[in-house]
Amino acid sequence: MTQERNRFLLHSMISGLLLFFITACVKTNCPLPENINAEVQQLQIDSGSRSADLKRNSWRMGSLCADRIAFKEGGRTWTFLLVWNTLQPKGPFWYLPHDNEESAFDAAVYAVKKYGGGFLAVESHDQRYVFGKDPNRHFKKDSLYSKKICKIINTYKPKELPYLALHTNAEGHYKNGGSGTVSMKQHSKNILTFPAGTIKIGQQKGLEDEDTLIYLAGKKVRQDKVKRFTAQGMHVKFEKVTKKSNDNSMSNCIVLHQGHEKYINIETEHGDITTHKKMIDKVMKIIGHNQEL
Repeated sequence: MTQERNRFLLHSMISGLLLFFITACVKTNCPLPENINAEVQQLQIDSGSRSADLKRNSWRMGSLCADRIAFKEGGRTWTFLLVWNTLQPKGPFWYLPHDNEESAFDAAVYAVKKYGGGFLAVESHDQRYVFGKDPNRHFKKDSLYSKKICKIINTYKPKELPYLALHTNAEGHYKNGGSGTVSMKQHSKNILTFPAGTIKIGQQKGLEDEDTLIYLAGKKVRQDKVKRFTAQGMHVKFEKVTKKSNDNSMSNCIVLHQGHEKYINIETEHGDITTHKKMIDKVMKIIGHNQEL
């Protein structure tokens, strides 16, 4: 009787583990929406060709599907990981331009599992640059790169929702003895800072950290928009975009060439996944109540 019971328990345990592995592991190589399939080449993902980001997150991605896609622009091939929620494909959609920002990828997985939609992440062998270029400085007007990325985003993103991005920053600003280029302690003529409260210096100081902030963009500062974020305890940097100051970033492309200013970029210090998740939840709350943001 005891042997029979033990066999039953062992069988149940094995079945449970198999069910976990089947349901929890990310799906790969899913059929692409027709309009995307016509624009890109789908590259097969197998166990040997999974990126470090995908391997690290694979067992907690559950209902998500990952497709590797590519397109050529001139003589260069851009490669991306397209991840989307198969249970809720329409929803917030995130752009991740830098392959060396690991916790931004982890935060994107959290966001898409919880809120639906998806994200598009540049693949460049864990490097920030591709072909010596910053992928977030390649959004030139009417370029193939801009058109294809925006088409992918618009396939999953409802029209009323903003364009969303996730980034991470190195600790501190190099002008203040740090190693990064973004800080609430630095501002310029075109990039203004709006602290939510105390700005803290040091490693991963949560929402108060100088490297943790929301990036907004527009032709002029909208105080009402800024206050929606600072009221939730998040620092804000607002970029005033002009044709003269255009740096061909996604935010500048949206403001100058898409006729609206629906752009939100969440930035935290490298590795601070806890704060990234908190900010995602806060931004989703703001979006839910202010669809005309």
